[in-house]
Amino acid sequence: MTEINKPNTPSLPAWLSSFLVDGPSSGTVPSSMTALFEHLSKLNGEDISQRAQEIRRLLRNGGFIEAGESRRFQLDPLPFLLTQIEWQKLNDGIMQRVRLLQFVLNDLQGPKELISGGFISPSYLMRHPQYLRESFNLSIKNRGLCLLGMDIGRDEQGNLFLLNDHCQFPRGLGLLLENRIVARRVMSEEFAECGVQRIAGFFQEFQQTVNEYTKHLRDPRVVLLSKGPEDPYYSELAYLATYLGYTLVRSADLTVRNGTVWLKSLDGLHKVDVIIRWIEDRYLDSLEQSDFSEHGIPGLLQAVRVGSVQLINPFGNSILQIPAVKNNYANIARQYFGEELILQEPETLSPAQLDPSQWAGCELRSYVDPLVKLDGEIDRADIASLLQSGSSDYYFWRKVPLSQAPFWQRKQLVAKKVMLRCYALVTEQGVHILPSALCTTLSSDHSMGKVTIKDTWIQSPTGLPSDLPRLPKTMRVAGDMALVEGLIPSRTAESLFWLGSALERAESVCRLVRLFIDRFTELSMYPDVRHLDSLLMMRDGLEKHAIIYPYTSIDTLHIEPSENSYKQLSHRVLYDQTMAGSLCTTLSSIIGSSTQVRELLSYDSLRIVENLDTELRKLEKTHPSSATHLLQSSLDRIMGLLMAFNGSIVDTMSNSNGSFMLEIGRRVERAIQLIAMLETLLQKELPEAEQQSVLEALLIVQVSSITHRRRYRMYQSVNTGLELILLDTEYPRSLAYQIEQLHSLCGRLPIKTRAGFVEPIEKALLNIKITCHKLHQNELSEATDGKRLALIELCQDLKAQFNAFKEIVQTQYFSHTKSAQKRNWSAERGK
Repeated sequence: MTEINKPNTPSLPAWLSSFLVDGPSSGTVPSSMTALFEHLSKLNGEDISQRAQEIRRLLRNGGFIEAGESRRFQLDPLPFLLTQIEWQKLNDGIMQRVRLLQFVLNDLQGPKELISGGFISPSYLMRHPQYLRESFNLSIKNRGLCLLGMDIGRDEQGNLFLLNDHCQFPRGLGLLLENRIVARRVMSEEFAECGVQRIAGFFQEFQQTVNEYTKHLRDPRVVLLSKGPEDPYYSELAYLATYLGYTLVRSADLTVRNGTVWLKSLDGLHKVDVIIRWIEDRYLDSLEQSDFSEHGIPGLLQAVRVGSVQLINPFGNSILQIPAVKNNYANIARQYFGEELILQEPETLSPAQLDPSQWAGCELRSYVDPLVKLDGEIDRADIASLLQSGSSDYYFWRKVPLSQAPFWQRKQLVAKKVMLRCYALVTEQGVHILPSALCTTLSSDHSMGKVTIKDTWIQSPTGLPSDLPRLPKTMRVAGDMALVEGLIPSRTAESLFWLGSALERAESVCRLVRLFIDRFTELSMYPDVRHLDSLLMMRDGLEKHAIIYPYTSIDTLHIEPSENSYKQLSHRVLYDQTMAGSLCTTLSSIIGSSTQVRELLSYDSLRIVENLDTELRKLEKTHPSSATHLLQSSLDRIMGLLMAFNGSIVDTMSNSNGSFMLEIGRRVERAIQLIAMLETLLQKELPEAEQQSVLEALLIVQVSSITHRRRYRMYQSVNTGLELILLDTEYPRSLAYQIEQLHSLCGRLPIKTRAGFVEPIEKALLNIKITCHKLHQNELSEATDGKRLALIELCQDLKAQFNAFKEIVQTQYFSHTKSAQKRNWSAERGK
């Protein structure tokens, strides 16, 4: 790469000139870095720090920073800039590499001349776990390259090296897309000045490629298969699926029956036509393959063979990453193409070619075991032990001394070694290369797996942004415009249901504990026997989980004294992670369920979830001796976030995306919580003053105190309270209203029975409605021997019926799995 002398440092800001004086190279810097410095010289260190903070905030809101404990991403505020000349060399190397990979793949899955010609060792090839016999009986249309990535490094002399091929799925593509959007927002002026090439065209080409696979279908269904939220890259897949408009699924969402892949949705099974997979070859089909994985889809390979589904990338591309193949690419290119590789392969050596003193610059690797990667400097003892066996399965891979780039760290520039992950799309029309790359480096604390990322800017030849967004070439046909209503994976619907349930539960706990703190602090200042009974009932309900999840039934006729103080109990209900109904546990449930459906949530909703996560971490660190006003303040903040999240869902999530399922979960939880409050607080008849205090506490928690006072100005009693929050079908907080809403919402659920017959879920709701309205409020408020038996019986019946309703929803709409029996081809390779 072109090198030039360092610019005149006195004319540059201190943060930049100090890096150039103490920089990684003596006397020279790459021309691309100089071009970047010219654009950044107008900024001071404070500007860069502010942009770094803004980038971190935007990525945190998008879920990319907190994407798993094992790996966290940090986007550097300074881009990695490549001139058009530098990019052209990379582009030529990638084109050559794709052509070579396609040639080798076609040969290995066809005539196998590379094996018979001695270029590839059959022993090393067939003993490697990524050599899969199942891949060799696929049709031609189910083979080949489609979307791939390449890790490219540049040494200190400017030579380009191909470090890794990613032929199965190009990890990091969604991360690059998100980073580009964030970087363009934060560095908009510099982006325009540099004339950076746009990347939207690459993704449009990919969508067009997918459309070509399904052009003969009227209503094709395309899914993006991931490992799920436990994958540290799940956030980028959710973003990519949202950007491309494809349904994000995991293996549990799909099933294979009679050679066809089906998506488990609310209204049953729907045929899947294209699977864009982000799972390794070895784990795709646990029915046939020896490496069992919960991420695989039993029977998938048979569905691919019969042609009922198209897999992108095709199965079997992992063979290109086997060392017996990869280490011979230079010889193959020289023999068959008469070319030297533009992207060189790092040198490989046999153990006999190196003395132990030369190990430091190499890694010991294995031809047959991909887990063997020993550093020649750190793992000398382990290397010596392995080589003593005399096995020829090992080789040394010479490490490439990577060039460095400046990163903004601790308010100054720091030089770090970098590599570029470039992406290519192979179509019938040719090879399309993404005009950008994921520039990554391991930070100094690489043992923790933290990765620093740069957005890579490619300058256009004219100095102006190129690759403008394009309109579709032809008008959309009717089949393209088909709406896929109700096509929500069963797992997604279930997550939405529990998300709604957890949201309502968290609101209830916040209001309960907030009132509880108000009452016991007020009682300590102004002792009033009228409030004591309500306080004791609330204390008993919280201690015994009667008014918080799981809403057990208790007898409050005889309240037993407790040794726990009110404040200690409040702290437990808020912070105890072992308590099923605590606020801490409930917030964790909200965050977990939101992660499961993050592809359906808007940016603003995700930002609120991140803020809830921040509050949760604060809760976990709160000391039991914290002042009550701090508890109240924390509850107020959390309540505000919960209300904001609910509002964002109402405004941004459509019914076709499952908002009705979230609402069903919310209404069911609100009903059960209200029933538990009625049973716990109103089962005991009290003197009028004490009864009013208990009723007022119930109404405050149900956000109904003001309405009750305005509606019943002359006389307020248990009778009027029951009429309002139990039987009024037009009052949004009443039980009757929840039942009516559930009846309306369940009308959106798919019909499971024959026409003319009542659905089981409708029967359950009818039973609940009849039970709710069969008694008048006068009967419910009457007490016998100080106990309202009719109200207790009603609450217990309703609680059982709502639990039965939840059971029907789960069994009828959340489960479509059929057991599979294991077949194993790869395990037979040694027989």
